[in-house]
Amino acid sequence: MKIRNILIGSLITAVFLGTFYLFFMPDHHIIDLELTIGQTIPNDIVAPFDFNLPYNDEEFDEIRDEMLESIPVHLKYDETVWQPLRDRLYPLMLLTTYDSSFARGMVGELSSIYEDGVFDLDNVREFYSGEQAVILGSSSTEDRQLFDLNEIEDVREILEIRMGRWDLPSGDLNEISSILLPNLIVNDSSRHVNAETVIAGISNIDTTITAGSILLKANEPVTSRTIEYLDYLKNTPMESLFFNHVSCLLLLVILLMGVAFFYVHDIMPDTWESTNRFLLLGVIWIISLATTGTLWLALKNSTGYPCYTLVTFGAAMTSIFFHRRHAIFFTLFFSLLLGLVHPHPYSVVLISAVSGILATLTVWDVRERRSIPVAIGLSATGGIAVYLLLHMYNTSLYPSSPMESMLGLLLVPVIGIGSANALLFLFERIFGVYTVLSIDEVNKTDHPLLKHMRDIAPGTWNHSQTVAELASRAAGAIDAWESLASAGGYFHDIGKMNAPELFIENQRNMENPHDSMNPRDSAGKIIAHVKNGVELAEKAKIPRAVIDIIQQHHGVGLTKFFYNKALQESSDPQSVKKSDFSYPGPRPFTIEAALVMLADQTASITKNLTSPDEVAELVAKIVDQKDLEGELDDCHLTRRNLIVYVFESGVE
Repeated sequence: MKIRNILIGSLITAVFLGTFYLFFMPDHHIIDLELTIGQTIPNDIVAPFDFNLPYNDEEFDEIRDEMLESIPVHLKYDETVWQPLRDRLYPLMLLTTYDSSFARGMVGELSSIYEDGVFDLDNVREFYSGEQAVILGSSSTEDRQLFDLNEIEDVREILEIRMGRWDLPSGDLNEISSILLPNLIVNDSSRHVNAETVIAGISNIDTTITAGSILLKANEPVTSRTIEYLDYLKNTPMESLFFNHVSCLLLLVILLMGVAFFYVHDIMPDTWESTNRFLLLGVIWIISLATTGTLWLALKNSTGYPCYTLVTFGAAMTSIFFHRRHAIFFTLFFSLLLGLVHPHPYSVVLISAVSGILATLTVWDVRERRSIPVAIGLSATGGIAVYLLLHMYNTSLYPSSPMESMLGLLLVPVIGIGSANALLFLFERIFGVYTVLSIDEVNKTDHPLLKHMRDIAPGTWNHSQTVAELASRAAGAIDAWESLASAGGYFHDIGKMNAPELFIENQRNMENPHDSMNPRDSAGKIIAHVKNGVELAEKAKIPRAVIDIIQQHHGVGLTKFFYNKALQESSDPQSVKKSDFSYPGPRPFTIEAALVMLADQTASITKNLTSPDEVAELVAKIVDQKDLEGELDDCHLTRRNLIVYVFESGVE
């Protein structure tokens, strides 16, 4: 049993953690703090880890432009320009001035100027507005100031001034000076390569904040810079801290799951001992977790981070299949779990808890047609009300219009509770755990098996009716499942139909067959009615919960009459083993099974008593006996329940 529980618990834990990791593991730090400029808070805000504050787009563009401007213009020295110009200028000046000495001197002066380099300023300004230049020679580069170089218009002006002594027409002068061309050519491709290198080296980090730095001192007003710190703090990828963050988060989840497992073990022993019930509970909340994660991933880029969850699915399923009080616990467990990963845990925990608890308290009795719409309405209303109150209180922290979130909170209960209702039949068949609807279907005296019992074993039928009434009344007194206790009472002895004459309640006006039988054989035939009843119930597709009561209603009790008879008749009392005269069990796992066991004993022993005092005294003895025998150890039924509620109500 323990190994099975460990295996099932390990499987549920592994799948649950895997689902949590897949859908909810954040890639950024979750910081639940939003402030407004001018606001003050009573405590320091301290950076919990290292993070970088980058420049905003406008600041970064300014820095980029400044860096680009700092890259000098690249001027490539073209050695092929001057020689053709020289060959044209000398004869042209000679023909114009008829002075060979002047022409040679002017060409020599221009040769010196071109050797130093001539550039076109207008052409440079198309690419660069600064004053730095890099001269790209054939074998070397040289950094120069633009004002140290010769600008083409200045060179032309020098030529025109020198030739002005001959009073040449302005057209002739312009014709000669226009021949001059720059030999320093803008090479923007080379500058572009340098620019890319510089830009690649520009860091967009404005400020680096180390862990422990005070971002805002206590009682000082919040500034725009503080808000920038918090925004980038939230958006900082975990990177090197990812392993630590994931480890701590998963350990917190495991801790919460440990509390949940302890709750199941201590408060829900019937579920802890039942593989199907345990798996069903795990599957319900894994589905709730996975569907909530899918919603969050799909809507995380909407105008407001989603504050709605599929807690209503898990709450409704747990309330219907198990109990309202268990559903409330797991609703709180699920809400706290989501609070670990939501940007605004305070809000999501409150909204999820209120919505889920309202669904739990109203949907459990699916026999009422109105339970589903009422549960949807109350769950949606509760979630929206909490959201609006938090929004007004400025705690929900959603900057967008509340309409989108309200619409989600309205639709999610419809999806959660509606899908839970639609899947009830499927889950019943898969896990063999039945709802009140299925139990009510068999908790009727016109069921074919019960009709057959009435015909062939009327004494057993009368006894079963009494047991059903006592168990149902007792269940109602202690808030247990009345219809299940009643159905268990009706069906607990259906195995007696295989040989009704062997049971005393059916032996009116006939001899007792056991008088002529070996005590061991008699005990075996009496004990067999449990096994026969389980087989008949399974063949008739009776819900598993009722079959469990049939199997457990005698626990591991001893058929004392035949055991004592065997001791008396045996020549060797030591050879008479109690195991041959004991029911195989198991003991009752549920409160309802225990109530049927006690009601069975009460109905059999007190049927001929009329004095209330005698009945009360005998019932107390039955309770003490079963308690001392350990038959009630596994069903979580207290003596106070038994004495104060069960049998005070059962023997009225």
